Amino acid sequence: MSAASPTALPAKPFKVLLLLILVSLSTWFLWGELDYALTRDRTGEPAFRTGALIVHLTFATPLLLLPPLQFSRRFRLRWPQWHRRMGRAYLVASLIAGSLAIYLGLTFDLVGRRVPVVLFATLWVAFSAAAWWCARRRAFAAHERFVVRSYTIAVAFVIVRVMGQAEDVMFPFMPDPQLRGVTREWLCFVLPLLAVEAWYTWWPALRTPRPRAAEARL
Repeated sequence: MSAASPTALPAKPFKVLLLLILVSLSTWFLWGELDYALTRDRTGEPAFRTGALIVHLTFATPLLLLPPLQFSRRFRLRWPQWHRRMGRAYLVASLIAGSLAIYLGLTFDLVGRRVPVVLFATLWVAFSAAAWWCARRRAFAAHERFVVRSYTIAVAFVIVRVMGQAEDVMFPFMPDPQLRGVTREWLCFVLPLLAVEAWYTWWPALRTPRPRAAEARL
């Protein structure tokens, strides 16, 4: 992530509050996932899948906790070298964690969850690769936007767990727990990405000044 790129998130204080909430939720999510990965019953599970889950969570930790610091304009300007190093670490972690998420998604017991997880894990890898490519081309504005999209998908895995704690309130009309799980998967990936695209594209388009009469006739 470049020290010269503009911030991709709303200005303070909303930006600070949003990032604090995301860091808190990510820490809660990682603690729960690591505890589950280490203490759950793994009887009958292939050793490769167990290892893939642990490696996935290991690389998910920095990519959930690093971006809030990376999005700080003050940090980018004061420590640009550390910003670049942490940015490289984030992109490497995203590519590894995202690739393993594709494999893990294909092995879910609940078949309905496989499609959304594999689809958005693939996008996660694609956005991370695009961010790396844009940085190499020094297209830093595009680089930052792809990093935000990549981070959004990483956070979506956290939101899935948060919604799971409140699904009785959110989906009282869905008594089937499997249907609730599939619905949560789609909502938690689609809605955050829609919010990002609305911030980057839709809202600026709506705020575009009306063309003058002479220009409108051209």
